[in-house]
Amino acid sequence: MYTHEREVQAMLDMVSDMFPSAEAPGNHDRTFFEPACGSGNFLEEILHRKLSTVTTRRYGRGEKYEHRVLRCLASIYGVDIDYENVMESRDRLRAAIASHLDRDMNTVAPTEGLALAVEAILESNIVVGDSLNEPHKIPLVHYRSTKVGFFLREWTYLEEGEDPGQPDLFGVREIERRRDREPIHYSLLAQHPDPYPGVLP
Repeated sequence: MYTHEREVQAMLDMVSDMFPSAEAPGNHDRTFFEPACGSGNFLEEILHRKLSTVTTRRYGRGEKYEHRVLRCLASIYGVDIDYENVMESRDRLRAAIASHLDRDMNTVAPTEGLALAVEAILESNIVVGDSLNEPHKIPLVHYRSTKVGFFLREWTYLEEGEDPGQPDLFGVREIERRRDREPIHYSLLAQHPDPYPGVLP
């Protein structure tokens, strides 16, 4: 079912503290999870709101800026049972980033590392799955920003939460977790889809 933009805006306005603001312009890492994301109406607007304070004036035009863009994307998750919906959601998020970069960076081209990282994050965060009936089969990657340009990733499976129908985003049993052994630069994410450079015990 298609959700009208008016409803999307109204619902996100109810959690305005989750987004960057004049008082907290760097609030880019709050996690959003859409268990039935459809074609990405909510995901796209969430990303637009996160990117609103990622500007070259604030972060320059290099690694720090690109890392901020990726932090906005890496904290957004979407699952849908329909493959076409997932592909459209990824397309919309990809387009939202391209549009933002075009407006804000003008004639300066982003690095190839940024483009590859966007694809890697979209592939890990916007996925096909049945979050209602089979959450334990849905793999997710938690990206934690460390220093500028670097993430530590943790692989988990979506788990059914304590309340029926309410999945727990990272509530997987500890023994099933996989982590990067050391932080990985965003330009290497696509080259290293598994823990970098090995699995933490």
